[in-house]
Amino acid sequence: MVKQPALSGFLLALVAASCINAEAQTLNYRSANGLRARVVPVGSGRESRIEIRLPSGKLIRWKSFASADGQHGKIVGHAVWSAKGEFFVFSTTNTGGHQPWSWATYFYSQRRQRFYLLDHFIGPITSDFSLSEANVLKTTRLCFENDKPNEAPITVRLNRLRL
Repeated sequence: MVKQPALSGFLLALVAASCINAEAQTLNYRSANGLRARVVPVGSGRESRIEIRLPSGKLIRWKSFASADGQHGKIVGHAVWSAKGEFFVFSTTNTGGHQPWSWATYFYSQRRQRFYLLDHFIGPITSDFSLSEANVLKTTRLCFENDKPNEAPITVRLNRLRL
């Protein structure tokens, strides 16, 4: 049995700790009109909370995806402001491994100062999204044809949704 030097064990522990801390960092997104969205790790650091703040830093709205056991919440993945700062759009995945096909996608409306689940407007989303400058979101959703589920591409103009 070869004994590891104490220094290499220390370095290994230091690298592991820095990876854990890197995973749990707050992410900041600034809009063209100065609003800030922050994705804050909560609970075990795997689940997320979204904060929308004025340029001054004042909190104007937040939404938490934390769960009591750390296994039934959501993690924010892809997040982006629309070109003019009208919408903050973000996709989530579930913690705990349930519904791995689901990419619940939310958006924050700057005009309404509210969060919305896009799935409520178009059905269950099954892939990540892309967002163009004209507030046009492209993704795929689960739909049923002849009582059989399948995925279908969909294009949504966020500024035309009835909020």
